[in-house]
Amino acid sequence: MSRNNDEYYRKPPVPETHYIDNRIYWDQGIFDEEQEKIFSKIWKFVCHESELPEPYDFRTTTLAGTPLIVTRGADGEIRTFINACSHRGVEIVRRPRGNAKSLECIFHRWTYDPTTGECTGIPRKEAFEKTGLQMKDCGLQEFKTGVYLGLVFVTLNDNAEPLEEFIGDSLEMHKETLGTKPMEVFDFYEQVLPTNWKSWQETNMDLYHEFMHLANRKTGLTQNDYYERKWHVYPNGHAGVDRYKARYDKYKGWTARDESVSLPGISPNEFQIVNLYPDLAINARGTVIRIDSQIPLGPDKTLVQYRGLAVKGDTPEERAQRVNDYTVIWGPFGTNLAEDTLAVSLQARAVHGGQVPYTYWSREEDGLTHDDVGLRTYYREWERLMGRPANAPMNRG
Repeated sequence: MSRNNDEYYRKPPVPETHYIDNRIYWDQGIFDEEQEKIFSKIWKFVCHESELPEPYDFRTTTLAGTPLIVTRGADGEIRTFINACSHRGVEIVRRPRGNAKSLECIFHRWTYDPTTGECTGIPRKEAFEKTGLQMKDCGLQEFKTGVYLGLVFVTLNDNAEPLEEFIGDSLEMHKETLGTKPMEVFDFYEQVLPTNWKSWQETNMDLYHEFMHLANRKTGLTQNDYYERKWHVYPNGHAGVDRYKARYDKYKGWTARDESVSLPGISPNEFQIVNLYPDLAINARGTVIRIDSQIPLGPDKTLVQYRGLAVKGDTPEERAQRVNDYTVIWGPFGTNLAEDTLAVSLQARAVHGGQVPYTYWSREEDGLTHDDVGLRTYYREWERLMGRPANAPMNRG
């Protein structure tokens, strides 16, 4: 039966924990507050350690509007500094990645040590010293950085809990896969999507949406063990689901994956996923791993970054097989990625502006595959950090 206006906007007849108000996707005030209360306060994945293989290698990124440079110092340690000159705030490094033994600002040629962040050069510094400004007082701001199973995390919060406590047991499912052999990023690409950052993260927790994917319907939803996987929820909003064996041979043109190139601790046809709050998803499909993370640009604009991860030291034949296994599903022209990007874009097109009031996270299946328990856990953490109920976000506390 269709609904009239009053019925359509009426509070849903489900528990208050089982739906959200769609204003959290498009309200500018809420977006700004998320940058302050979430992204400025907790640990955020920024890259994999293999992207900084040599001393003085760097990557640049942005966190809560703060420009960052992540570097591997001369001592081999990975550190993160603000990517802005202490003099006039000019962005120092303008490339996404590279290698530099000195960081130099183009504006007035101030220089900085990429290992320590200290200021190492100021042209005609005597004029500054007359007013009491010393070079030793002009170092870059450094942010807490940690590496866990090769994943590099940064927090802008000097008082944040230790990284190991933030992660807790949430990566136990991936510990053998990520931590047994050296891994490396073999593929990186990014795209700007016209959607809210939370919408993309939801695609990696809302397994009910796999009905959309023909490949998943053929290789997964026809298998009994697909529906018997158990969700595991952890403190700080993290969640993961047990693995199952996909039947890749059920999709026309595909075959079962090669046992000889399986990842440590997982068979070549198994699939497993873990989500770390707020925006990290680690998908393992037997022979390759996809890592998703995001940089929110606005309520309806998100930069999504995708990394393909494989065992370091592959033979050319092994690497070619992993690349094929990755791209046929997760590449820019793979079976699944384009469908997911279309879905979140269509959701944003309809939802942003207030015409569609609610989203339902109300499926309960004893914590199994299509249960929305992972998403409900995610939004309980959002509420804790934001101090707002997700089902009535304009109310505080």
